[in-house]
Amino acid sequence: MSHQRVNKWLDKRIPAANEFQLNHRNIFIFPAKFGLLYLMLCLLLFLLGTNYQNNLMLLLCYFLLALFLVHLLSSYVNFARLAVSMGKIPEIYAGDEAYLPLWINAQKTLKKPMHGIVNIGFMRKKVSNWFDCDAFSNPITLNYHCNTRGWQQLDRITFSCYYPLGLYKCWTHLAFNNKVLIFPKPLPCQIVLVDSPLAIDDHSSSPQNYLKSSNNYDDFSHLKAYQLGEPLRHIAWKQVAKGRGMLSKEFSSNEHTIGWLVLNNPSLTQLENALSNLCFQVLELSRDNQQFGLDLGYTRISPNSGENHRIACLTALAQYPIVPSATGGN
Repeated sequence: MSHQRVNKWLDKRIPAANEFQLNHRNIFIFPAKFGLLYLMLCLLLFLLGTNYQNNLMLLLCYFLLALFLVHLLSSYVNFARLAVSMGKIPEIYAGDEAYLPLWINAQKTLKKPMHGIVNIGFMRKKVSNWFDCDAFSNPITLNYHCNTRGWQQLDRITFSCYYPLGLYKCWTHLAFNNKVLIFPKPLPCQIVLVDSPLAIDDHSSSPQNYLKSSNNYDDFSHLKAYQLGEPLRHIAWKQVAKGRGMLSKEFSSNEHTIGWLVLNNPSLTQLENALSNLCFQVLELSRDNQQFGLDLGYTRISPNSGENHRIACLTALAQYPIVPSATGGN
């Protein structure tokens, strides 16, 4: 319950955004462990100085306290020079380790850059990365383990720094607007295409195995005018010998027949495996530039090919309703 209250308070104080420039509203600062020991030393010097009426010891105590207070301002000013934004997140599949790109001070609008070492990690987790502000290259990558498919909101990312003397810890918890869409984990299987999305239900046609061909010109189709750049082995040399000009052979292949991938009402325990198998088939068919459709029951994507079609199919698989009993309570 306390974590929920903290998250609600952070959502009001530091709302989610695409990029951040640190300031007094999103920076927290408190004495570090070394700073607390430093204060205990000052207290000890003060007690010894007053007890023995030693002015030099009292002067040293006041000097250290003044240095402690000045360090508070310098720590804040240095940390406030940090600007963070998140770049484009690559495709992520369930079970993979995602690498989130973080751009640090990419605009370089400040005349004086930040100094020191900045620790990066997800809120309430151990620090998983760090970088030296005086020597680093953009973007900084942060590991994020993806367990289940679907849309996931990233946890708040914590940035902390102890510069310059380690007496204070400056930190912040930033929430980015980027939502991560995690695709199902592709599981290798046999690729099966059906003539129609209703073929499995009404038995009007049987599923056909999709077999990759070693070439893309199995059967002769027709002759066409030769175009510059086509392979010489496609030229119809007999036609050239007969004086009919440069003609090339056009071949057809069964590899490019249009079919459908169908989710055939799997049981709850087999749902994730079925979606993973479909994910593998979508990737393989898209790699071969094969036209295919996808039928998941609640949604149907018409046959097509290309990058946009691949992303649309993977998105539909990732957004398929998650059943708690099938995913272990997610």
